Amino acid sequence: MDNNQSFKIKSIILTIIVLLCSLSLLSRLAWLQLINHNYYKKKAIENSSRVTFLRAPRGVIYDRHGNLLATNAESLSLVAIPSQLDDIDNLARILSKILNVNQAELYNKLNLISYRNSILPVVIERDLDIDTVSKIYENQLFLPGIDILSDISRVYPQSDVTAHILGYCGEITETQLNYYKDRKMGDVVGQEGIEKIYDEQLRGVDGEQRIKVNALGQALRDKSNIPKITKQAIPGLPLVSTIDLDLQKIAYDALKGKSGACVACDPRTGEILALVSQPSFNPNIFSHKIKPTDWVKLNAPDHPLFNRALSGYPPGSIWKAITLLAALESHVVKPDTKLHVSGGVSLGGFFFGDWTRSTGLFDLVKCLAWSRDSAFYQMGLKLTPEQIKYWACLFGGNRPTGVELPHESSGLVPDSAWKLRVMKEKWYPGNTLHMSIGQTFIQLTPMQAARIYCGFAARGKLPNLHLVNKINKRVLPTPEHETIKTNKEYLKVVLDGLEAVVASGTGGICRLPGIKVAGKTGSAEAPPEHSKTHAWFACYAPVENPSIVVVVFVEHGGHGGSAAAPVAKQVLEKYFHLTTASYNTKKK
Repeated sequence: MDNNQSFKIKSIILTIIVLLCSLSLLSRLAWLQLINHNYYKKKAIENSSRVTFLRAPRGVIYDRHGNLLATNAESLSLVAIPSQLDDIDNLARILSKILNVNQAELYNKLNLISYRNSILPVVIERDLDIDTVSKIYENQLFLPGIDILSDISRVYPQSDVTAHILGYCGEITETQLNYYKDRKMGDVVGQEGIEKIYDEQLRGVDGEQRIKVNALGQALRDKSNIPKITKQAIPGLPLVSTIDLDLQKIAYDALKGKSGACVACDPRTGEILALVSQPSFNPNIFSHKIKPTDWVKLNAPDHPLFNRALSGYPPGSIWKAITLLAALESHVVKPDTKLHVSGGVSLGGFFFGDWTRSTGLFDLVKCLAWSRDSAFYQMGLKLTPEQIKYWACLFGGNRPTGVELPHESSGLVPDSAWKLRVMKEKWYPGNTLHMSIGQTFIQLTPMQAARIYCGFAARGKLPNLHLVNKINKRVLPTPEHETIKTNKEYLKVVLDGLEAVVASGTGGICRLPGIKVAGKTGSAEAPPEHSKTHAWFACYAPVENPSIVVVVFVEHGGHGGSAAAPVAKQVLEKYFHLTTASYNTKKK
């Protein structure tokens, strides 16, 4: 074979190889750019961008007049992207110094996040301040998988004033994660108050958006990086409460400096107009990392987180309205009965004292008006604890009111079976004497007391107390009343007595110009020994057609007439729009 022929063969082979390679390359290009174009375009986008959450605004909460109680504000959150976390030990070390948190706890959290399959980032720390954001950006190269994203935080414009009604929001706990399968780490949920009870309606549904990222998975900080929304967020539903913010503020200020509670409600509907527990706390604290100084305040000896409106205490003399009705309905006394009152009653070698030693012959109305213990001891001598308990339970004692708040106490109305079961001893007649004046074993919450006095104000119709009127555009139906079957003549004696308490008895400080008020003062002995009594005052007005019930409780406040009644008076004055001029006009 000559050289020319050999050269031709080689040229042909080389041409065939080139053609085959070109054909292979063209086929591959066609495969990549034509057949699998969409797939690789999607992969390219995923490598240069990332899906992140688009936080749904939580539902706004209003008072009955449209005043803002809870809303939202833009904030910045520190997040971790599960698939891009690397060298968690180093991340925890750096971040713990920046955030000033425990390194071991942060390591465990990041480690748990890294095992999640979710493509969405998980919030590590929310509501970052400027200094923290700056430090994160300074260390950005050493924090792969860590980023800062726009978020939404909960804001409570009224701060401490409405804290025990609204509660607060916080990061979902491990227990809650196990219970709520549709939630994820880093989610914010209602932890107390209305925020907790109505969390499902308030929280909305988070959306998703895609943002451009660098090689470390962190969002690019330039103006061209406009997030592309891939799933719209659905805002939470707005909620209208029954609260009257003006009354709430008055009750809050009137109780400031005291430990106690005030509940005001409409006996016709059961709507709660004001609910205050003092001392209170600032729920905005829980929207960001809690500082050590905040922890000290929240865990102070006066227990600001404790909702006194829902907790049980001995009711003292506000209970006597129940005892009087029980005595009448049990035919222990008649409407025209008169009792000799004195300094007290002797029984079984013990002396049960009256709060005053003045003596006289009092009718039942005057006995209640002047809260004469010795008169109620005489009724108690002829009553059983079961008879008193029967009427107390009809008016809502011994059971929660059902108001939409967590941790409501059931209170306690004892009887002989309860004492035998719990204290392993029989019931003594002296126990009934104490029960007749609202002492010893009885426990009543201010909320229960408000419901009981709603029952008196509504002449035997017991409303169901509630805090929410409207969710979004849906008006909630007014819960049905319970009807208490009483003898009208007997009930009138009790109501006349309650009116006389304010008109001429121990609650005279609560008299108002042109408006008749009925109520009952109370002073309940409570531990520690030799401490001041708890002060109570329960009332309603106007007597002819009551539209408001107010109950005030002051821990170790002393006498109900001097410590609790003035608080109730301020609430009533605000409700009826009374001013100094109103009193001056009455005098003229």
